[in-house]
Amino acid sequence: MSAQFGVDPETLQDLAGRFDTEAKELGKHIQEFTASSSEVGQAFGLLGACDGALAKYQQLMQHTATALSRLPQVLNSDGSRLRLNAENYKATDQATNHHLQAMTRP
Repeated sequence: MSAQFGVDPETLQDLAGRFDTEAKELGKHIQEFTASSSEVGQAFGLLGACDGALAKYQQLMQHTATALSRLPQVLNSDGSRLRLNAENYKATDQATNHHLQAMTRP
């Protein structure tokens, strides 16, 4: 029993589309999270004013928001690479079929 390696370019294209969709959705959730997490109210009480805990928290949230905001870009980049791979596989399949047809012609 032999197995063959194969890639379905259309499936890769579909997967790339899912990456794009998820990137958009994730971007919305990140914005919501960032907006709501910056509203701390009196979470630190007097401590926040005394030792700068509030400022430290705000700095932490700024770094977190920056890191999270990059995730949709990563998903979009991955989707683009999947599309490129799909096109490369499709071109390779077409070239291979062309060569095989040329070899079988009299």
